[in-house]
Amino acid sequence: MDLCVDLLYRIELMRSLGKTKKAFLLLGVALVTAAFIIPTKKVPISVLVPDIVWGQFSISPRPDIEVGGVHPDSIVFVSNIEPQARLTVAKNGNFKKTPKDIVTSLCRNDRCTYVAYSNPEIDGAIARFPSDDDLQLVLIRSQKEQVWMEYKGPTAAFGFFESLISELHQQIESNNQVI
Repeated sequence: MDLCVDLLYRIELMRSLGKTKKAFLLLGVALVTAAFIIPTKKVPISVLVPDIVWGQFSISPRPDIEVGGVHPDSIVFVSNIEPQARLTVAKNGNFKKTPKDIVTSLCRNDRCTYVAYSNPEIDGAIARFPSDDDLQLVLIRSQKEQVWMEYKGPTAAFGFFESLISELHQQIESNNQVI
């Protein structure tokens, strides 16, 4: 920094400036120098792309999932990689039956296999259909907030939506604790 001041005095620029102007000039030189010295960091995509706001939910964007449709009572997410895979989130559904009741009833009629949802904290059930595409239906509900989540698509593509389901579930649970 002293080198910069000496250099500027030799140019005789600093002699003709007042104290305030000298301070601003030195501050500017320091900021420009710092901009070149300090390495730049990559900005995460979530900062560049705004969150999707739907009702009480704020959903961060995902590179492999896009919004397929937004309605007052539902929002549909579609995979960019697997076009058959979609997640529908709906409010104010029928809460008389649990996801397990619905899936077991469906599997009796449609020859699918019932599988319990992997996260025991989430009220959910999975129906797997025997086919070449290995399709599955996943139902998840939150009774207090009256929100249903329904995934339809290949089993392998469900992984794209798991973080989105977890994010929505966390928001629902935090809202449940506030109420």
